[in-house]
Amino acid sequence: MIIAIVAVFGLLLIASVPLIIFSTVKVTVTIEHSRAVEELQIDVKALFGLLFYSTAIPLKELLESGEEAIKDKAEETTFKGDIQELLKLFKKTHGAKDAVQFILEKTSVRKIQWETNFGMTNAANTAVGAELLLNAKIALFALLSHYSNLLTVPQLIVTPIYEMKTIQTYIKCMITFKLGHAMIAVIKLLKSQKNIQGT
Repeated sequence: MIIAIVAVFGLLLIASVPLIIFSTVKVTVTIEHSRAVEELQIDVKALFGLLFYSTAIPLKELLESGEEAIKDKAEETTFKGDIQELLKLFKKTHGAKDAVQFILEKTSVRKIQWETNFGMTNAANTAVGAELLLNAKIALFALLSHYSNLLTVPQLIVTPIYEMKTIQTYIKCMITFKLGHAMIAVIKLLKSQKNIQGT
């Protein structure tokens, strides 16, 4: 009886491996910067919705922690150390190129919404700035479509605000990829970092 239960459990486990590998991971990232809200929201769904993870990070806290990390790093390194760190960072970045390129090629962008309210008090400057900002958005997503599968028409909106100086933005992006592809990308990344450490 026990052997039969173990055998059934083993068969179910073996049968579930392909389902796990080919299951789709859906990641939704929402960034809001306004007077009311300054927050980064990340939602992850995997294994056909059985696994769900959600987190919200205040943008101010995220930026402050980044500034502190850069400041601490700058204080503890000399000029020579900086050059060595830059070379090490370049090697790591170059080594991770294949992994990043692989996962980008296997990633599908299914929703893009990026709305920005932009104002510089001066009407002429506001109009020019809003036009430049919209063109920068278009260029960014033209580049993104070259490296990944862009399956939607991005909603890129820039609204000029002539009465006041302000910049408020709302970004919502949904991407999907196969769990198996993510595993391969991680293996490629680990392998490249191991090769760098070995040199």
